[in-house]
Amino acid sequence: MIDLKRKADCCGCGACVSACPKDAISLKYDEEGFLYPQTDRNLCVDCGLCNKVCPKENDYKRNQSYSYGFFAAYNKDKAQARDSSSGGIFSLLAEYIISQKGAVYGVELLDNFQLVHSRADSLEGYVKFRKSKYLQSNTNNVFRQVKEDLNKGLKVLFTGTPCQVAGLHSFLGKEYKNLYTCDVVCHGVPSKIVFDKYIEELNQKQRSKAVSACWRDKENGWYPNKVTVLFEDGSKKTTTSINNPYQAGFLHNLYLSPSCYVCNWAKLPRVGDISLADFWGYKGPLLEENENAGLSIVAISSDKGAELFAKCKDKISCHSVSEEEVKLRSRHIYKHPKAKIERTLFFRDFRKNGFHAVAEKYIYSKEYAPRRFLFRVIDKIVDILR
Repeated sequence: MIDLKRKADCCGCGACVSACPKDAISLKYDEEGFLYPQTDRNLCVDCGLCNKVCPKENDYKRNQSYSYGFFAAYNKDKAQARDSSSGGIFSLLAEYIISQKGAVYGVELLDNFQLVHSRADSLEGYVKFRKSKYLQSNTNNVFRQVKEDLNKGLKVLFTGTPCQVAGLHSFLGKEYKNLYTCDVVCHGVPSKIVFDKYIEELNQKQRSKAVSACWRDKENGWYPNKVTVLFEDGSKKTTTSINNPYQAGFLHNLYLSPSCYVCNWAKLPRVGDISLADFWGYKGPLLEENENAGLSIVAISSDKGAELFAKCKDKISCHSVSEEEVKLRSRHIYKHPKAKIERTLFFRDFRKNGFHAVAEKYIYSKEYAPRRFLFRVIDKIVDILR
């Protein structure tokens, strides 16, 4: 039975949910807005399978001996690139797998901003997985579906956060030649409760209901990064990430999942066969035909990753880049976000005062700036002492 003593010991990947033979485990939101396994004790038979497949409990690792490589890359199909968060590489990986009569698994945005992992086996079906979605997805029993497809001999591409990819591999318990995994280089998983409160207060200001969001709106170019919320009355609100209080708080690490601050998989080599990230600050030759259209870092961490990338390479503009350049432009490819003292204070104030007032205090307020600076100094000292 799952006995969770510390929230940081669980990433909410859902491996235990899929492994339970009695369907006694489900993922539920806690008081901070993160998914954790809950066990129905009336159904549990103490078989221990949930503990055996937990990637955190077993410190699951992959690709430790692989000499990985890195590329700057973008999709030559401008329409696909425009409809993607950065360089549009995922679309090419997905289309190759589907062309082989395989299945692709990714994150779908449902009503009320619920995120779930689901399956697609058509070119029309996988499109819902495009674009970054800055919330935690519920994998439900999707790992079981992946295993069924693999056992049928289908090629499968599974995409998700590094912890979800680690959870899938840990659940499967062995390597499958027909499984390809792609992890996104994430900043961390933000709180759903905080997001819901942000949307609720935004609805009041707009006098309409938010029905969808694009966290990476490229209508007027890739940079600066913009967030657009669409409303029921047809209106929309677009802000840059730095001026969007929810996104700014996320980037300040104020309300990430406790497990993100100690992530086992924010490191090289990556747990996925291929990893994708934004290539901010790139200065190389690909800019000539791709100015402000979006560019990806592609990190290859296994032979299967190299094989899959090679299958799509004729549709990609790319060139090899160094590990040093990648680390400079994408720090979370090799290290997890840092915990902040302010996180506890934020949640305390958030419960009392809602989102926007608290975000103003912790992110933008000039009066609070000296305190923010002090906390950063303390956080730095704590980090050094570790």
